[in-house]
This record gives sequence, C-alpha cells and structure tokens, in this order.
Amino acid sequence: MEFHLRLQQVPLWHRTIVLFTHVDKLDEPIQRHIWRQGRTLQWLLDRCGGRYHIMSSYSSESQFQVTELLKMIQKMLPSAVSPTEIQRTHPGSDVSRRWEQRWYTKQEGIEMMGINHMHDGNPRQTPIKAWGWSSTPTGLGADLVHGRPAISLILLGRRRSGKSSVGNMILDKQEFRSNIKTATCSSGHAQLSRWSVTVVDTPGWSLFGLANPETVREELVRSPSLCSRRSKMVFGLAIPLDSFKEKNRATVEKYLSVLGANVWNRTVVLFTYGHILRGRTIDRYIKEKGEPLQWILDRCGHRYLVFDTKTGDKSHVNALMEIVDML
Repeated sequence: MEFHLRLQQVPLWHRTIVLFTHVDKLDEPIQRHIWRQGRTLQWLLDRCGGRYHIMSSYSSESQFQVTELLKMIQKMLPSAVSPTEIQRTHPGSDVSRRWEQRWYTKQEGIEMMGINHMHDGNPRQTPIKAWGWSSTPTGLGADLVHGRPAISLILLGRRRSGKSSVGNMILDKQEFRSNIKTATCSSGHAQLSRWSVTVVDTPGWSLFGLANPETVREELVRSPSLCSRRSKMVFGLAIPLDSFKEKNRATVEKYLSVLGANVWNRTVVLFTYGHILRGRTIDRYIKEKGEPLQWILDRCGHRYLVFDTKTGDKSHVNALMEIVDML
C-alpha cells in the first residue's frame, strides 16, 4: 500500500482519513480491534494523524456516518484556497511549491490548536494535538442516544484511589463496592440525561506488593471487552490528591502501557478526594507536585477534573461527559 501511495508523488498523508468499512461485522469496539491489530495498523493511523472513520452496511446509520465524515473533511480544509487550486494556476512552479509548504505548515499549526476542556468547572484553552486518537470521533457509527455515541469509561488507578466511588457517582447508583478490594473487572450501565454510559471498574495496582502485578495487568487487558459494543471507549485515570512522586509516575506508565501506546490520547485524569485541597486551587497542587505529575498531564493533553464524591456534586459528571464528547 505504501509503495502504491508513493507513486502519487504528493503529500497524501496530510489529507488522508482511514475509512474502516463493514464495521457492523465486528463483534468488538473499533478501538479494541485497532489495538489487537498491532503495530502495522497503528503505523498507518500514525501516518494519517490518527484520523479515521467507521462505516457500516446499515442504511439506517449511513446518513449519520456520511454527515460526520463530511464534518471531518471540513475541519481539514483551509480557510482560504488549497494548494490544488494554486497548482491549477501555476502548475509545478516555485510559487506553487512554496505556497503548498506554507499551507501545510499552517495546517500543522491548526492541528496543535487547543480545544476547551474543563478544569474545576472552568473552561480554558489547552494546547493539545487536535487530531489523533485524542480528538478523532472514535464513537462515530456507535449506538446513538440523543444524537450522541454511547460512551464506555474504563477507570484506572492504584488501590484506594477512589475509582469505585467515582464510578458510582457517574452511574448515580451503588454499582461498585468501594469498601472492599476490587479483584476483577466489573461494569455498570446508566442512562444519563444526554449520554448512555458504561463504566468499567478495574483492579488497582500497588507500590507495596498488596496487589498481584500479573493479575492486574491481565485484568487491564481484559477491560475493553466489558465495554458496550460499538461505543466510544475512553479511560479515566484516578489520582488521589495526596503525594505523587516519581515512583507513582513510573508505576502509572508501566500499567497503562499494557493498553497500547495511544491510551494517553483517550485518557482524562480524575483527581479524587477533592476535599483534601482545603481551599487550594488544583493548579497550585499540580505545581507543588512538580515534574512527575506534570509528565502525566502532558501525556493526557492536560485533560483533568477534580472529583469530590463526598459532596455529590453532579456538575463533575457533566463536565467529564463534555470532555469525553470532544475526544
């Protein structure tokens, strides 16, 4: 495929969207299919900036899929004329080549523009990669509720990080036992006001040998299989608002790596036990924890929220769903 695309002698990758066809024949989420295919398919997606769209054979879904595909294409178009139009006037000229180079430089700049995220309920601009797994509409063609794709949220984190409590807060019911050790993955489902959500709770890892590392890894690898079929799969990394040092960062990196290199582009950091802040801002807390925590946030595109399960404040859940909508 690469050989034949090279014959085109134009920079195709900047303009390419991968179209996965016959997705209705899959018996697993498209994200898990991609992960299972390994490095070869990931190489292709990386070259295309992570842009992909799924197409099924169901006529009832085709109009929505076509509409969303056109939206993706529209985002890729420049605000002014394209290199193709310049080349029609000055084919092969130095002006044409220089203009095309400037156009792609501009496009790369657009790809790095920030999108609004919610931090402590306040929207702000964050410089993240706008294409790739972090913002490609991974749920396109998924089961829709009020025009939105169904969401599957996999909760990750160390033992006693508050994952189960956050899951219960999102589902608005006591689905997970928060007072006992989570030994295996389990899932719960709820119909929120605008979203159909499945939450997957996973066993927590331990820095002190209180959890079997191999069992934790096996359960993390298994967790996508509990997601709703044809849903948008995202991850919530629970980090308690206590100490966070280099050993914590290294452990997070080790365990998330079993979910593939692109897990970071679909991860939102959920700072748990929000009452510990005691009047401090989350920005001050992040600054105090220094480089290890900053590394995590950089990998996640600075998507984060503070959760305080004691208050029962549902605005945290709505803010999280809005962030997930943009992934």
